[in-house]
Amino acid sequence: MKKIKILFFVALSFSFFGCSDWLQLELQNSISKETFWKSEADVEAAVNSTFIALRSQVKTMFWWGELRGDFLQVGENAGGDVKRILALQIVDDNGLSNWTGMYTVINLANSVLKNAPATREYDASFLEEDMNAYMAEAYFVRSLVYFYLVRTFHEVPLVLEPSENDDVDFFLGKSSEETILNQIIEDLVWAEQYAKRDFGSLSLNKGRGSQSAIQALLADVYLWAEKYDECLVMCDKIISRSAHALMTPDETKDFSEQAFYDDIFDEGGNSLEGVFEIQYSEVKSQPNPFFDFLIKEPEVLISDTGFEAFEDINDEERGMGVSFDEETLEITKMYLGGSSTNWIVYRYADILLMKAEALVQQGASLKAQKLLNKVRERAGLGGKIVPGDKATAEDMILSERALEFAFEGKRWFDLLRVAKRNNFERKQMLIDKLVENAPAADRDLWESKLSDPMSYFMPIYYKELRNNINLKQNPYYEH
Repeated sequence: MKKIKILFFVALSFSFFGCSDWLQLELQNSISKETFWKSEADVEAAVNSTFIALRSQVKTMFWWGELRGDFLQVGENAGGDVKRILALQIVDDNGLSNWTGMYTVINLANSVLKNAPATREYDASFLEEDMNAYMAEAYFVRSLVYFYLVRTFHEVPLVLEPSENDDVDFFLGKSSEETILNQIIEDLVWAEQYAKRDFGSLSLNKGRGSQSAIQALLADVYLWAEKYDECLVMCDKIISRSAHALMTPDETKDFSEQAFYDDIFDEGGNSLEGVFEIQYSEVKSQPNPFFDFLIKEPEVLISDTGFEAFEDINDEERGMGVSFDEETLEITKMYLGGSSTNWIVYRYADILLMKAEALVQQGASLKAQKLLNKVRERAGLGGKIVPGDKATAEDMILSERALEFAFEGKRWFDLLRVAKRNNFERKQMLIDKLVENAPAADRDLWESKLSDPMSYFMPIYYKELRNNINLKQNPYYEH
């Protein structure tokens, strides 16, 4: 891993969160550590820098969570990296395996966690409870990034100190998935205690590391780690509050005349349904990237599998004309609100379906059925009977998630989570779904490649291996 020196860049302006008293960090004037970390305002600015850095990684988050699933196909403007991944020709020089930007976010979060406590020595008005709230946000961002990394690469270096001087070990080897997940859980359990519930405005509540955001991430991590009791506890904490709910259709209109997705994505976002949203604002010169690579010069389109999934059940509310264009197959969902559409990481429907999935693992299919049907009925679809057979019930929830969260950066991670459960007990499900999208002549080859579960994780980028002798390539890509 490359040596990265800490630089802070501060400019006082209106925040991307939409609050004038929130400091915005821009990559402009570097400030040394000797003049920084002297006040609460410095800590606040540093926390904000982690969110700005996180926002710069949204395209990577989309690719990592969506590209390898079964709902995308190559668009006419796809680059070589995208084409090779969709063709299952993945090697270590693929630029989409470059994690540098993600570790930049981690480094900024680490700086907050290390330096915030000492700042109180210089600022007597900086209360401990406020310091803990800022640190909770830093833990949240760091944990979110590590969760993306561990789902994408399986094992990665676990860096917990900022690279502020030459005493830091810049050449760490990989830590196991279990070690990283345990660290994430430990950090988030601490953060949940000290995080704020209310930041005083809608955009801040949705865009910062609130207690609800931390609980949503914890629920997701617990579900991935097969800790179902703990997942249910986190889901219930969010469900029991009035701060979040499903956006429902306007009953005064015919279903075909309006879309509840407009309430979730249009006008930028920050609806009652949102739990954590990475904020964008075109008027503040912070537009989202989706128009450029999904519509203007589309790199990917909806696949035949995705198109048919919506068409088969006549899902007009979430499908054609909403999530994608029927004629061009371009993905439109993430641009419903124009360039100010937020990137929604967690929303209330996700909490309901995560809880349903955890309940299925515990044999509580009737309880899971009620949650599944809440989401379906909101979309204008009839209810389903969730059977006691675990695999069939899993597939029902997986199919619903595919439609509800199409192109929200979740499909690949959803497939992988279900496939890997109980030591990859259901890997054939994942293989079958991916092979269905393969050219007929390549299906045997795809089946062979995907028979090794380690092929589901990306290779370590070749430059990282070259720069860090302690890094070892992921096993599948060693030969």
